[in-house]
Amino acid sequence: MKLQVALDLVDIEVAASMAKSLYTAGAVDVLEAGTPLIKSSGMYSVSRLRSCCRNATIFADLKTMDAGAVEVRMAGEAGADMASVLAVAPLETIVDFTRTAASIGVKSVVDFIGVADVEGRLREVLAAGARPDYVGLHVGIDVQRSTGLTAASLVDKAVQLKERHGVQVTIAGGIDERIAKSLAGRDIDIVVVGGAITGADDPLTAASRIRRSLGI
Repeated sequence: MKLQVALDLVDIEVAASMAKSLYTAGAVDVLEAGTPLIKSSGMYSVSRLRSCCRNATIFADLKTMDAGAVEVRMAGEAGADMASVLAVAPLETIVDFTRTAASIGVKSVVDFIGVADVEGRLREVLAAGARPDYVGLHVGIDVQRSTGLTAASLVDKAVQLKERHGVQVTIAGGIDERIAKSLAGRDIDIVVVGGAITGADDPLTAASRIRRSLGI
């Protein structure tokens, strides 16, 4: 299990400073250039994280919906190790994204945010010839605020997908220290935490506590 911090911020220098603090202290394993950060600063946000944390694993949360090959190449050229495409994108886009990602050494994440029948859509994705490195189960921020749902509701489904389809999984959405404790020992590859770290008074302390709660 690895801990990923979602830097869903809009100020690249604030994000870079926080990323450097968290990564150099060994509090997180993956630095995510969140979608708001990428929309605010473009691919520079990815290259800026790379420049301040040269050996880190950096995830570009593109949430690609079209032009799969083009967008993942852009992320790779900026220094990303991982990048995401939406599961609701056309199958052609997902296939192009995952195949291009594999060809350039970028790990692909298919993000299932907003998908009701996750397993059904995953079967379609796999049948189309896409072979993502990770399946991302994700409760979005707006849904969290509206319904109170968090990634805690996704854990059993994530484990089932691993067992049935042999995929690696990530989970994201409202995970804090309390929820992290319930994830310890579960077969999840990457746990993504955003606001519970980035919105904390002391992000480093918050990340360290969540890491301990996860048992990693």
